[in-house]
Order: sequence, then structure tokens, then C-alpha cells
Amino acid sequence: MMLESPENIRRVLAFLALMAASLVGLLLLPPINQDQNYHDFADQRTIIGIPHFWNVVSNLPFIAVGVAGIRHSHRDPAIFVLFLGILMTGFGSSYYHLDPNDHTLFWDRLPMSISFMAILALAIEERLDAKAGA
Repeated sequence: MMLESPENIRRVLAFLALMAASLVGLLLLPPINQDQNYHDFADQRTIIGIPHFWNVVSNLPFIAVGVAGIRHSHRDPAIFVLFLGILMTGFGSSYYHLDPNDHTLFWDRLPMSISFMAILALAIEERLDAKAGA
């Protein structure tokens, strides 16, 4: 598809308008407090000096998949960012689970947001317009 076609321009503009309206709506909302029970995980054990051991080491597959994906995603920047986000999710989530609290939760969620944005870019590229997705 070409961005220059009138139908694609309308689709991309509609998507951008929806995105802008969503962002404005979010800015008008007050912050959402995180329930502190959210940080109380079932596995509270410390093994080999690592608190919440299984919650921390269960993120190793994210790191492995991220590294493997990055090694094979040379041609497509969106796929590279997707796997980079997966890799960073492994590290960010491990960091959060070492000391679960509101401050470390940011580092758990940020890399996932990067991966979700890459998935959205790929969907835009495939469904709306290749140039807009890139």
C-alpha cells in the first residue's frame, strides 16, 4: 500500500485522531493508585540469596527469547524493537520482582510498553500502510 492513496491517508488520519483523543482523555484523568496488595506475591522465599527467587528467575526465558529474536531480526526495525522490548522485559521484571514496590513496578511495565508499541507498529504496517507503520 502507498500512503499517497486517499483511502490510506484517511485511515492514517483517523487513527492519529483516535490516538490524540485517547491521549487527551488520559491527561484529564487523575493518577490511578496501585493497590499495595498487588506486590504481595505467592512466592516469598529467598533461595541462594535471591528474594522472591522463582518470580525473578522465571524472567530468564524473556531474556533468552529477546536475544534469539534480536539475532534474527536484522531486516525489520519493528521486529528488532519488539525483541529488544522482550529482552528488556526480562531484566525489568527481574528487577521489579527482586523488590516489588511502586517504584520498581515502572521498570517492569516500561519494556512491555515498548514491545506493545512495536506490535502496534507492525499491525499498522500490515493493515493500514507500510510507510505509516515504519
